[in-house]
Amino acid sequence: MGASHAVELIAEHASQSQPGMQSIISGPLDELDPPVTPEEAFEECLALLKYPLDSASESLLKELSLKETDDCNFTLKVILDGKKLDGYGYGKGDGTDRVRNWKKVSADRSKLRITCVDYVDEGKMGAWVTDAKEEPITQCVVNMLKDPGQIEFCLDRKGQRRADPKFRDGLYAWSDAIIGSVQAQKRAKVKVQPDAPSIQEKGLKSMVSEPMDEHVSYDNFFPQLVKAVKTLISGVPKISVEEVSDEELRGTAVDEKGETTTHAVKFSQSAGTLCWTITAGDKVMSQMHRVVHRDPLVMEAWDIGPDGARSCGISKAKQMQKNINDAIEKANSWFG
Repeated sequence: MGASHAVELIAEHASQSQPGMQSIISGPLDELDPPVTPEEAFEECLALLKYPLDSASESLLKELSLKETDDCNFTLKVILDGKKLDGYGYGKGDGTDRVRNWKKVSADRSKLRITCVDYVDEGKMGAWVTDAKEEPITQCVVNMLKDPGQIEFCLDRKGQRRADPKFRDGLYAWSDAIIGSVQAQKRAKVKVQPDAPSIQEKGLKSMVSEPMDEHVSYDNFFPQLVKAVKTLISGVPKISVEEVSDEELRGTAVDEKGETTTHAVKFSQSAGTLCWTITAGDKVMSQMHRVVHRDPLVMEAWDIGPDGARSCGISKAKQMQKNINDAIEKANSWFG
């Protein structure tokens, strides 16, 4: 299995659920560390289909429409805000919204089977709202197999079965999300709640962690938070990083078009605050706020987009949970 994926996917495999057809199938789930059961994979897959946004798309969200017949049968439509896309340089320039996801899902919990019909091509990041039509493009039947536990994808595109390596590679984002999320929940010492009442700014929402006191001390945790941000900034291509002071750093990157992006980070261990501001030219693209409260030891976070909107949803909370638990592990390690 490649180190970059949660579980190996095998292309052009004889289908176990549809004899005579090919499918894309995972390696055994019970051999993973920690192992994942077919039931856990089913529930996580269903949850991801109801909320398929990553943290970047979450910041661009205009509308998420979930019409449920029941818990296992629903239609989902995700529309990204055209003006926000324009602000990031990914729009058409005229404010046109984009349909990122549009699918009909039916699931059978007793058979651990999920059938998805897609009306936009997610591999192409969906379609502009003016082009999207309620016409099936792909159908994917996902079977959670037992003995051994595996995930099988039976994918048909425009009526033709596709199980080749190209489509296998495209499914890794899905399988990685399913397995990664289940394992992250099992490993996490501390969970993070999205859209929780803010401690720092009353009346607003934030991502808020569970108390961390039994796992780490404030004096060990906060430096790891700062170190993680410094590592992320240093990894930006063609960036030059300057330590402005003991509590401030600035990174400047110039792309091939000569456009400058600035990363400015200010933090205070005594106050427990960190703010990372990203500016493209003269425009503030995002601000990431982090506050570590001491009693109890809790981390709070929220992001601000280019339009000033506050973001602290599910996907960002999952990423924050991973970051917090990584920081706890490093804070308690000799090699942290």
